[in-house]
Amino acid sequence: MQTLERSSSPVIEDTFFTAIGNTKPYFKAAFEGEPGTGKSWTAALVAIGLHKKIKSTKPIVLIDTEKASKFLIPLFKEHGIEAMVRETHSLADLVKAMKLCSDGYSDIVVIDSITHIWMDFQEAYKKKLNRQVFQIQDWMSIKSEWNKYFSIPLVQSPLHILATGRVSDRMEQEVDEDGRKEFTKTGVKMQAEKNAAYEFDVLVLMERHELIQRKKREVWRQSVVLKGRGNLLDGAVFKNPTYEDFAPAIEAIIKDPVAARFSYAEQDAGELIKTEQDKRIWIQAKKRWLEEIEGYLVSVWPSTSAAEKKNKTDALEYAFATRSWSAIEAMQPEMLEDGFARVVEFGKQKIAEAKGELPAELTPSEKFDKELRDSKEDKPKRSKASADKEKKSD
Repeated sequence: MQTLERSSSPVIEDTFFTAIGNTKPYFKAAFEGEPGTGKSWTAALVAIGLHKKIKSTKPIVLIDTEKASKFLIPLFKEHGIEAMVRETHSLADLVKAMKLCSDGYSDIVVIDSITHIWMDFQEAYKKKLNRQVFQIQDWMSIKSEWNKYFSIPLVQSPLHILATGRVSDRMEQEVDEDGRKEFTKTGVKMQAEKNAAYEFDVLVLMERHELIQRKKREVWRQSVVLKGRGNLLDGAVFKNPTYEDFAPAIEAIIKDPVAARFSYAEQDAGELIKTEQDKRIWIQAKKRWLEEIEGYLVSVWPSTSAAEKKNKTDALEYAFATRSWSAIEAMQPEMLEDGFARVVEFGKQKIAEAKGELPAELTPSEKFDKELRDSKEDKPKRSKASADKEKKSD
């Protein structure tokens, strides 16, 4: 019978990884800017163009926090596209709207604007805590809840999502040549949770420009692409932007869609976080398996004779690749559980050998000693054969 040996190579399940593919062919873009820069209008134009591109037969859904969607009615009528609205500031309403749309009501959602959703969420949180202002420790919970109900659904939902957001000045403190500290405007940032703008594939800054020349006044809106995944349109500038300006990025994002092929569901990272209860369970599991191993060894080889002591240490070596009980005590519960199964396997084999049901097996150390002896015995035989061959040749 062939000697049982432990495998030293890990088994990699080939269904855990898959080839790269476009499993999320949904366009997510944010348009930020000051009031009057054309955020809502541009988002609506892109939504209409996208609706035609994907040949959607469903309405475009507007989450309107400013009660300004009525100004878009002529635009949607012009293109013959139905638009439905929910006037609200509530994150809870947005969550429900995205759930309904993900379930099939719509393919495209326009959130106008994120700023009011974020501000209302903060006020609702303060009201729930019965506070006028936040304390430092509150922000961790606020951001966690925002990620749970906004950021994660935004990224993972099977929807095309366009959003707008107001901006505020980004200020930095600088020291002038006289050593005086002063704040200087270095740019703008969206008025929302600080990472919200970067959850989108494309981030666009909208600006209003005005030029008076020879008594003629020209006004236009300009978009600057601040961020585009894969360098899609990154840094591009458009005057009075339309869907066609963003079409290359949209087409790149939605083309060649493939179904997600992962056999394994995404694992909960919370399983990596150990509470005091988890630690107690871990300690109990480890204690249990150590007792199971020790108990089994004693039940099979109860005496303290040299032969039975050797069987016990041979079983440990077979199961854990070590004869040290201290090393085994330091192992994880999962390793102890697997090792216990191998200890039982080794024990059953030894019992069968003792009953004459199987030929005697060699432990790893016994096998090594035998191979060493065999190699020493074979060496002179080979030398004699070589000598005889040389003698005959002479």
